Amino acid sequence: MIRAIRVLAATGFAAFSLLSAGLTHAVAVAPVGPTIVVLTATPVLTGAGVSVAPLGSATAFADASSNLIGAFPITGGSLMPDLGNALIEHVGSGLALSRAGTTVNLENFLIDTTGAIDTIFGKVTVGTTVLNDVPLFTLAGGLNVFLSSEAGGALNAFLGIPDLSGAQLGFALTNPLPVPEPGTYAMLGIGLAMLALAGRRRTWKPARIAA
Repeated sequence: MIRAIRVLAATGFAAFSLLSAGLTHAVAVAPVGPTIVVLTATPVLTGAGVSVAPLGSATAFADASSNLIGAFPITGGSLMPDLGNALIEHVGSGLALSRAGTTVNLENFLIDTTGAIDTIFGKVTVGTTVLNDVPLFTLAGGLNVFLSSEAGGALNAFLGIPDLSGAQLGFALTNPLPVPEPGTYAMLGIGLAMLALAGRRRTWKPARIAA
């Protein structure tokens, strides 16, 4: 019995080690999610005459305090070995901010936590003007979202609202999950097979031969 427990423990550790081996370098992020953003600055924007709406595959609704809560599907990216840094893509979704007949589209959000400052990049579209890889927001204190100077200046120029650079817009919740590589799947399968075999050996008992 003790030997069987030791075998199970050893094979279980082996399976765990094989699965963990796939995270010794950057791995792809699974297209799951979404990332949730709570815009606590919604009253400030609406007070300035700005309407905010989801764009593309994003969805949104207002909470009891009239704050817009947006969901942006994670479409890919990469997760670093320390699991604390990542590039998280949200291609095909975003927010549309409109005022006085002008709309500024902010989309294709890329959360980048690999640099000195956690930043959310994206594409800005106003009419025929398209700007790519613009640092739209910064993240501080974990998940608090602040408007960048570039985005604040753009909203000021295009929508005619006060420059809100540096203002906190709300907070974000995201949970990127790694995509195991094919080799990791194979190694995990071997580990699970070892566990199953060890379990069968532990529970199998030979039939007694009648005297």
